[in-house]
Amino acid sequence: MIYGQGSYRYELAENWGEIPAEWQVGPVAGINTDRDDNVYVLTRTDPPVIVMDRDGKILDHWGGDFFDRPHGVYLTEDGRIYCADDNAHCVYGFDAAHRLFLTLGTRGVPSDTGCVNKKWQTILRGAGPFNYPTNVALSKDGDIYVSDGYGNARVHCFDPEGRLKFSWGEPGTEPGHFNLPHSLRFDAEGILYVCDRQNHRVQLFEKDGRFLDQWTNLIRPADICFAPDGTAFVAECKRCSDFAYGVSRVSVLDRSGHVLARIGGECDYDEHSESHHTAHGIAIDSEGCLYVGEVGKNFPAGYTGLQKLCPVK
Repeated sequence: MIYGQGSYRYELAENWGEIPAEWQVGPVAGINTDRDDNVYVLTRTDPPVIVMDRDGKILDHWGGDFFDRPHGVYLTEDGRIYCADDNAHCVYGFDAAHRLFLTLGTRGVPSDTGCVNKKWQTILRGAGPFNYPTNVALSKDGDIYVSDGYGNARVHCFDPEGRLKFSWGEPGTEPGHFNLPHSLRFDAEGILYVCDRQNHRVQLFEKDGRFLDQWTNLIRPADICFAPDGTAFVAECKRCSDFAYGVSRVSVLDRSGHVLARIGGECDYDEHSESHHTAHGIAIDSEGCLYVGEVGKNFPAGYTGLQKLCPVK
């Protein structure tokens, strides 16, 4: 089946990824690619970190019992790996040999936002790091930015050594405020894009937190990635978090936030297809292939929430 429209048409790579059945990999919370097009998959099962090449061959796996609940992953050019662990209220930095070199936050200790039972609707105020952080990204100068989302309403900036520099955000709908900042990424120009999920928008900021713009033609955006030409690909959870009813999509937008195509969703949803359910993470490789991680309540047993979509030539 072909998904998308115009210049953005994709075909699902059926059964991509040589993941052993005994691993019972289910929800895929985070996903990213490195400069060699290796795919880093952050799961909520064991092993939590799986590395594959572009053909789906397993190269490595690690993490063991380290994580409470992995949520987002970011890779640097020199091989460092940053992971957000939302239930632990921490962000971790690992070197290329998978050795822990940095911990941001205090494991098991949330900041005081007034949040009750991880429900973003109950947040009373923005606070310090962290209360269920969601994802991490690095600026060109090495500063570490964290979206602090399920129990907080802020973005935090740390220096490369992990010292907090500044934060911004309060619960709300005004520019610079958030209702569940779910992921964030810098584009090649150094603009920071924050997926403000429950406000159904992506907000754009300078690296100092100054608001620039917002894209509001989205439904529960969960993650974002960029092609080399600056085209943005946004994974949208859409209706709900239940896997069976969470038909979602990927939206393709230009630098100005204009929609170029929609991949998935009601326009071309096939009830027999195993793609586009509760899209949670997204990444792109040098060939323009998209990798989508899926999560959701009532996740079906035996289903791996990892999809690869290849451009139709």
